[in-house]
Amino acid sequence: MDFYNPYNGLYPIDGLTRAELALATLNYLDLCASCDNITWGDGDSLDRERVRDQLIETRSHNQAFEDLIRREGLTA
Repeated sequence: MDFYNPYNGLYPIDGLTRAELALATLNYLDLCASCDNITWGDGDSLDRERVRDQLIETRSHNQAFEDLIRREGLTA
């Protein structure tokens, strides 16, 4: 949260929550555990950037899903 929190983070992400960041971190750790070419770097800058990328990707997928629901006139 020190890097990405929306209030005083070094690289703030609008609306970021602890839960959202925790989920992105867990997804990244799962990826590290299941992939031979991606390794955990003990929280270095590359790890932080990859977690940020997970956040951006998840938000994009969530937005696409919400848009589809809205277009189809459904409720989530």
